[in-house]
Amino acid sequence: MSARKANLLMEMVAIGINWASLLGFLQIVSAIAYFAVSINQATVAVRSGRDRTTRIIQSVFAPLILLLSGAILFFQGWRLDPLLQFQQYTMSILIVYLVFLDLRRSR
Repeated sequence: MSARKANLLMEMVAIGINWASLLGFLQIVSAIAYFAVSINQATVAVRSGRDRTTRIIQSVFAPLILLLSGAILFFQGWRLDPLLQFQQYTMSILIVYLVFLDLRRSR
């Protein structure tokens, strides 16, 4: 690829570093970590025979939604007004709390 095409492609992606973008990056990282942990918990639940369907759905969709939300915040967070950034921040606190409750419950 030529240098001109590479510059043109880089100009089309606008990433501003602010609180929303950093929160989006943290959500992406935590989604990957939560996916790894929840897959392990889902295999234990399948072997034991309890909460089988709920665990499988949770282990697939919860990290996927968190990953999608993090990607949107990372790439488009600079466009959000402060009220929506605060809403995303409070939702992230809620998600972290629910993840810790889930991990504590599974022990």
